Amino acid sequence: MNTKMKSHSLVAIMIMLTLLISIVGCASPTNTTNTSPSPSTGSGATPAPSIPKERKKVQVMSWWDFTTSDPLKQLKAKFEQLNPDLELEYMQIGTGYADKVLTMIAGGGDLPDVMMLAMDKVPVFADKGAILSLEKYVTKDYTSSLYPVVSDALTFNGKPYAVARDITSKVMFLNKKMFDDAKVPYPDANWTMDDFRNTAKQLTKKDSTWGFYFPKNADGWTHFLVATGGGLVTQDGKSLIGKKESSDALQFLQDMAIKDQSVPSETQAQQFGKTDQAVFIANKAAMIAGGLSYTAAFQQNKIEYLVRPLPKKDKQTSTSFVNSWVIPKGAKNPDLSWRVMQFMSSKEAQQIALDTGMGLPATKNVDTAAFLKQHPDNKYFMESLGYSVPFPSPVYGADFNTEVQKQFDLMWLGQKSVADSVAAIEKSAPNILSGKK
Repeated sequence: MNTKMKSHSLVAIMIMLTLLISIVGCASPTNTTNTSPSPSTGSGATPAPSIPKERKKVQVMSWWDFTTSDPLKQLKAKFEQLNPDLELEYMQIGTGYADKVLTMIAGGGDLPDVMMLAMDKVPVFADKGAILSLEKYVTKDYTSSLYPVVSDALTFNGKPYAVARDITSKVMFLNKKMFDDAKVPYPDANWTMDDFRNTAKQLTKKDSTWGFYFPKNADGWTHFLVATGGGLVTQDGKSLIGKKESSDALQFLQDMAIKDQSVPSETQAQQFGKTDQAVFIANKAAMIAGGLSYTAAFQQNKIEYLVRPLPKKDKQTSTSFVNSWVIPKGAKNPDLSWRVMQFMSSKEAQQIALDTGMGLPATKNVDTAAFLKQHPDNKYFMESLGYSVPFPSPVYGADFNTEVQKQFDLMWLGQKSVADSVAAIEKSAPNILSGKK
């Protein structure tokens, strides 16, 4: 073949290649997609579905301001990281949360997928059929990972109705400055009720500073009744106030307030602020019982504190309050709601609860190393989860607690005897606790 013919052939080939490339280019889509292979679940498995461009929203209702709550922000971020097809959307109801939510559920309107609910409201909502049982979702593996107090707190009539948000277990806080100024030795972890009372006396200066403060409501003193072998009320609605051990504990506290004058009245305490810990922060009460959430205010106000277990009589005791998450009746997709609940009760979410100071974790699987390093006494918080019992919350418990507080107001002021106050409660308790008030 001569040179001229070779040249013509080469030109022809180049023209054909150009036409072929043009045809293939025209057949290709103008909007390209990621051509990386999809992950599979095994040999011959179909590719996993791609994440939708628009995530499905799941609504979570609480009484917290989610725009300022660091725990809620972190929970949302972690949930969406682990569930990229879903978007967590918070809703807030402030004052009158429980009543407003019950009205919403009864009205059958648009409901959130998940709601925050305090432990003492779980029996009320479950009894009214306002929240769903979690029997079909909760596994033995899950319940075995919990501290016993959690399962007890969130069960109604033998069925689980909630998962834990976090736990508040009572310990005793000591105001280090007040102890040091008064040159009073710090009590050790094995202190008794008598040790506690004597320590409070040493830290008291009449009408100036007090050894101990407790709010004059059921949450402020029930743990003392439990410590002496008594109690407030049973979970099935039987008053325990009339037990001798309960009356003895109430007499012990009244004596501290009236005879020893080592406990301020509510009027005296509230001149330093309306929160339960205000008198402690003001360096006016040297001891106060409370939970982990108190420490945020102590740190913010630069109050040096120590932690001890609650004083004991025969054995170590405490009470725990469990805040929770529930599925409202009428939720559009309970299975989707459970995905949120499953996360909220997971190791990852419980780690956030502990790390942000929201509360103690419900599961034993959480890493507590960093928490225990933060403060030398944090071990007492974790130990309390092993021996605490749920704060009692029968169906009509809120009504009972209101009546108890009303009957005990004069008792704490020394204007009514413990015996007469207890008798008044025992007379009205059966009707109140059966819903016949």
